[in-house]
Amino acid sequence: MNAIVQPDRIGKYMHTAAGSKFWPLDPRPLEVEIETLAHHLATRCRYNGAIQHPAHKERIFYSVAEHSVLASYLGPEEEALERLLHDGSEAYNGDLIRPLKYDPLFRAPFKKVEDANEHAIARRFGLQFPYPPSVKAADEALAAAEVNQVVPKRAGEDWESGKLHDDSVVAPVTIECWLPYEAKQRFLARFYELWTPERQARAMNPGNP
Repeated sequence: MNAIVQPDRIGKYMHTAAGSKFWPLDPRPLEVEIETLAHHLATRCRYNGAIQHPAHKERIFYSVAEHSVLASYLGPEEEALERLLHDGSEAYNGDLIRPLKYDPLFRAPFKKVEDANEHAIARRFGLQFPYPPSVKAADEALAAAEVNQVVPKRAGEDWESGKLHDDSVVAPVTIECWLPYEAKQRFLARFYELWTPERQARAMNPGNP
């Protein structure tokens, strides 16, 4: 069997859960797949793994997929798909914890790659880009809820100085810490609920580029 010849690409490829290649330094909308996004986000833990459910000690994993599903409900319904997919680039470029992401030494090169992958995802699914304000509002309100509910905080530490999230608004959610497979299925279910004919008409369809 002859090997498939790839066109010239920028950078090196990564493996995806679908068994395909993806070039995070050269993302192309028609190579973005929702199943891949769902799988990768469901297996990526928030807060660099610093998670502990307060009532269930065995629940030490809180996925980007669960975060994204919750975010999709926090704002105007017409922007829910943007909120569901707002962290989609993490499926391809990973993520940096906020102390690094907001540091100038790390932010500039990472932001360039993140923006490229976000733009490819936005084109693929016909999203508003840059993302509307409801995305940032939902993300910050969720971060406040997450830090309150599932991020351990040792008593006696000063948690106010130097914090990198806005906790003036706390999302009215209960975080369950879904296991990865459940998170993937719930993410996909929410996507197909929002993937209306109107959205599809605005998207870059692999079958009709």
